[in-house]
Amino acid sequence: MKRNIFFIGILLVVISTTSLLISCNSCSDRRVHDVSSLPGLYEGEATIILPDHVKAMLKPDANGNTLIPEGPIPCKISTADTSKNVTLNLVDFTMPVKGITVNPALSKVTETDSTLNLEGGGKVSVGQQTISYTHKGKVTEDQLNLDITVTVIPMIVEPKIVFKGKKK
Repeated sequence: MKRNIFFIGILLVVISTTSLLISCNSCSDRRVHDVSSLPGLYEGEATIILPDHVKAMLKPDANGNTLIPEGPIPCKISTADTSKNVTLNLVDFTMPVKGITVNPALSKVTETDSTLNLEGGGKVSVGQQTISYTHKGKVTEDQLNLDITVTVIPMIVEPKIVFKGKKK
């Protein structure tokens, strides 16, 4: 009898502990439920960071123009709320090569302290082909800092783009 009560007691403790751990979604899901402060236009500049072995492969054209501009490039990113997620879109920017388009990217928004973290991915279209990219960023007050990694050839050719901008 005592043995049965002991096993029933252990079983009740295990079941209640397991149910508490499984039902606590807020512990693992830090998604922000109010992203109303994020939408808007962020003006800033983007810097393209290429590994040295990739820079060596890029040759200027007949007129001396390079495919990748040196230094920061002025650009704008608009953000729009899409029910607990945010869409990022490049605005008023002319690509250095015709036929390249950057599709809007969906970002998951999480919150730590007073910082909103963005994470997601998107696609760049080059004619009929698409190239995937991922982004991670932070929004603190009105500042957006975004790191974008374009995966051309995984682990070999992955240019980075660093955007820093302020909300207008």
